[in-house]
Amino acid sequence: MNKFSKLGWIVAAALGGIWLASGFQDSANKIAVVDISDVVEKSNYGKTNQDTFAKMKKAREDLLQFIDDYRVLNAEQAQDLKDLSLKDNPTAEDKAKVDRIKADVIASNKKWNELSTKATLTPEDRTLLDDYARRGQNMEAVARRWFNDFTNEMQAWADKQKADSISKARVAIQKVAKAQGYTIVFEVGIAPYGANDLTDASLQAMNAGS
Repeated sequence: MNKFSKLGWIVAAALGGIWLASGFQDSANKIAVVDISDVVEKSNYGKTNQDTFAKMKKAREDLLQFIDDYRVLNAEQAQDLKDLSLKDNPTAEDKAKVDRIKADVIASNKKWNELSTKATLTPEDRTLLDDYARRGQNMEAVARRWFNDFTNEMQAWADKQKADSISKARVAIQKVAKAQGYTIVFEVGIAPYGANDLTDASLQAMNAGS
């Protein structure tokens, strides 16, 4: 099973490239530049989002990997494992139940392997072997569906955090620009060699406001 593609929690923003610091009407513009990606990603808010994204991604990858390794889960086991594994704050009881489910599944997988190599099968063995085979087919379909669901879920989460982060960064940039008397601030990608870099000051302002 393929792992998640490398979803960054924030992607390059379509920034428009320029902001006007409010409150200035002077015809003689004072210009600065800022790296908004740096402000976002290095801020406390940005780092928290990156950590959260990484934990969410790992929990989903681990769940899909377990299903791929042991495809003999029944539908109830799979759903319980998903619900408990993806809880934001699982209790000790939740964790214990996850361990029990995994132990049962691993035992079933061992039994499946034993039956698959058994020379002579009883009618009960054949029934159980057929059941395991059906579970395997079902889990393959479940894993594909969950992979798509998780990818869409993670992208939606990342998009929301990106929008919120950029909004916070812009507020910080405008605050710094106004305090230092700048009337126009270019994104560094638009003016890569511009002087008067407000990135560090904007990062401090964003952290102070978070």
